[in-house]
Amino acid sequence: MNEPKILKKVIKYNFVPKIIASFQDYDNLYLITNFFEGDTLNKHKKKYLSEEKIKFIVACVIQSLIYLRKEKIINRDIRMKNIIMDKNKYLNIIDFSFAIDYSDKNKKRTNIITNKLEIPPEILNHSLYDYNADYYNLGVIIYYLIFKQFVNLVKRNNNLNEIFVDYKTINNYTAPCIDFLNKLLISDNRKRLGFNNIDELKNHLWFKGFDWQKLEQRKIKSPLEYMENQLKLKRCKKFKISLEKKDIYLKFLKNRDYKILYEKYNFVNSEIVTNILKSFYIKK
Repeated sequence: MNEPKILKKVIKYNFVPKIIASFQDYDNLYLITNFFEGDTLNKHKKKYLSEEKIKFIVACVIQSLIYLRKEKIINRDIRMKNIIMDKNKYLNIIDFSFAIDYSDKNKKRTNIITNKLEIPPEILNHSLYDYNADYYNLGVIIYYLIFKQFVNLVKRNNNLNEIFVDYKTINNYTAPCIDFLNKLLISDNRKRLGFNNIDELKNHLWFKGFDWQKLEQRKIKSPLEYMENQLKLKRCKKFKISLEKKDIYLKFLKNRDYKILYEKYNFVNSEIVTNILKSFYIKK
């Protein structure tokens, strides 16, 4: 229910979904966003990925997190199934159902909200957490992309395992890459990379020479292979668009034949809807 509010805050940014509309009836809440043609990172669960490809994936996620941090948002559910490829082979964070507005720093955040295999130590321990929880989840993704298994955070004597990877024992990945990984997986979130500022991630040695401005402008050629989601595309082909501008406003804004269950949930992104309609009428 909080997702439309979060998406409206990041509506001007890339690397995250663009909300088109949200509305409701007696039984359901509806959320419409732009469509991402590619598949999620889950498609790469079994595949070997070079360091160059992993670095590009991580850079896209960091760019998304930069925007979220600007708007004081913690996603709390950064994982492979929530990172999806678009038609330009860039990665985008989706699913903000667990995201929270962290503007009020006095609010305690201690509740567990995601899969235990990917959960940051501070959340697992019911301790206070902040943006740093998202950075730990990014480390879990890198760990899985390299080792094809999740981080083991089993408790022993009420303490969590400290994760450390020795780069000398790893083939095909450089010392800066493994150092970046280790610093994201530090259990003490006060010592974790990014605790002071997310720029610590961008300025790490692993990203030396990386052109962040070009990435933000989406001018870097993606090193990834396109991951098409055949199932979703088939479903979309069966869906026929038949929208009139008056119908959109009737359904999304002026429909008074049901009780509004959640105040301010209904929303229309007028700019995007107008462009969709223009495109539709041009094709006709």
